[in-house]
Amino acid sequence: MDDEIRYERHVKRIFRIPLLVLQPLLLTVWPLSLLVNPFITNPYQWRYLAVMVLMVSASALLIMARTARMMSLAFTGNIWMIAFAFRIQIDDSGPLGQYWSLPIALLITLGTCGMTYRVSAYLITLAGSWFILFVGNAQLAPATMPAQLVFILVGATLGIGIAYNYVNSHWMRRTYSLKERYRRMAETDALTGIANRRKLLLQLEEALGVSRELPCHFAMLDIDNFKAINDLWGHQVGDDVLITLATEIEHLDPALSVGRLGGEEFGILARGMEQQRLVNLLEELRSRLARRQQHAVTFSAGVARMRPGEPIVELLRRSDEALYLAKRQGKDRVIWAE
Repeated sequence: MDDEIRYERHVKRIFRIPLLVLQPLLLTVWPLSLLVNPFITNPYQWRYLAVMVLMVSASALLIMARTARMMSLAFTGNIWMIAFAFRIQIDDSGPLGQYWSLPIALLITLGTCGMTYRVSAYLITLAGSWFILFVGNAQLAPATMPAQLVFILVGATLGIGIAYNYVNSHWMRRTYSLKERYRRMAETDALTGIANRRKLLLQLEEALGVSRELPCHFAMLDIDNFKAINDLWGHQVGDDVLITLATEIEHLDPALSVGRLGGEEFGILARGMEQQRLVNLLEELRSRLARRQQHAVTFSAGVARMRPGEPIVELLRRSDEALYLAKRQGKDRVIWAE
C-alpha cells in the first residue's frame, strides 16, 4: 500500500472523533447566537432556517467522508458555511453588526488551526472564511477600534494559528512515522528482511477471502539438508544461505509475495499467475541457486492452487503434504498438491 494512503488513513483515524464531536457544537452555536443577538429582532425567519439546513448538509458530508482528503475538504466547507451564516447575521444586525465580524474571524482562526493536517489547508480555510466575513466591508473592524490594536490582534492570532497548525501537522507525521516503523518491525523477518510468518499468513487470508477469475497459488519451500550446512560450515554460512534464498525469490517476479515461515522454510504467494509461469519461476530459482560459486544449495517445494474461501489451515496442510512428498522422493524437486 502506498505510503501516502497509509498516512491519509492515519490522519482520518485521528480526526474522526474530534470532528464528529465538533459538529453538534457548530450546529448549536449559530442558532444560539441568533437568539442572544440584541440586534436581531426576529430570529425565526425562513432564510435562517435555510442557512441551518445548509449547515446540517455540510456536516452530513463531513460525516460521510471516506478519506482524509475528503474529510479535509468537507471540514473547510463547514467552516465556510459557518462564516457565511455569521455574515448573514452580521448584515442583519445593522450598523452595529460590524462589531461581531472581527471576534468571529479571530475565533475561527484559532478554533480551526488544530483541525487541519496541512498548513496550506489551514490557510485556504482561513482565506475563504475571512473573505466571506469581510468582502464588501470597508474595514476589518469598527472605526472606534484603534488600527494598531486590530493589526496586533490579527497578526498575533494568525501567528498562533499557523504555529500551532505546523506543530500539530509535524506531530501527526512523527507519530505516523513511528507507527509505520513498529508495523514494519512487527511484519518483517529480522534476518532476511522479507515478510515474517505473521505478515505472510495475513496476505494468505486476504487472498483466500477474495474470489477471482485468475488463479492464485501458494508454494512452501524448504532448503535441503540445511542442518548439514550449519553443522559443516557454521551458522554464519547458514544465515547467508537463508538471506541468499530470500533475495533470489524477491527478484524472481514483482507479482510474488514472499515470506519466511520459520527456520529454513519459506512461503511464496503468487496472485493471478498461471501454473506454468510459476513452474518456470521456480525452475529459474533452482538454476540461480545452483550457480552459486560457494555453498550451492537446493530446495524442495510443495505448491497448492488456492481455492477461494478455503480455510488457511487447509491450504497450509495441502502445501506441507506436497513438500513432505518432495522430500521423500529425493528432495530438490517441486510437487503440486491435489
